[in-house]
Amino acid sequence: MTHHPNRRAFLGTAAATALAAPMAKAHTEAPGSEDLAYEVTRTEEEWRAILSEHEYRILREFGTEPRFSSDYWQTEEPGHYHCKGCDLTIYDSDQKTNRLIGWVFFHHARPENVLLGIDEWPAQMSETEIEEVRQVTEVHCRRCGSHLGHYLIVQGEILHCINGAALDFAPEEAS
Repeated sequence: MTHHPNRRAFLGTAAATALAAPMAKAHTEAPGSEDLAYEVTRTEEEWRAILSEHEYRILREFGTEPRFSSDYWQTEEPGHYHCKGCDLTIYDSDQKTNRLIGWVFFHHARPENVLLGIDEWPAQMSETEIEEVRQVTEVHCRRCGSHLGHYLIVQGEILHCINGAALDFAPEEAS
């Protein structure tokens, strides 16, 4: 299935991007999380050397990619999705569900491969736009701590809403 943007899709993407941009600064550290030691650690310079600016903003600064910007949102090929920060296999394609709203969705991660955190969302909207800041659950790689996306109710189901830029895809090898 190929996505052909129209005016409505463009405006929806623009609005979603405008809402997502402030989220990069919305991340709230949970008490005690600053003491968590990850298996894979890198300096900011090392992260910047292995990630594009776009990937860095998502994985290390808690950003969100624009809708329909990743080819993975519509991928149906069998395989596995790995954290772009450390190559840990996080999701399997049999847990992926396609939603025509432009992000990558999964029912479940592999056991014990993600950590959940708290994110204030939307972070910097005015009181006329939203009465109070809501907290949502964000999804991180348990091995390197990279921000992957959020755990949300989407179209009536609780799903992992993941940034495609946070993942690498490895197709399943033919037998």
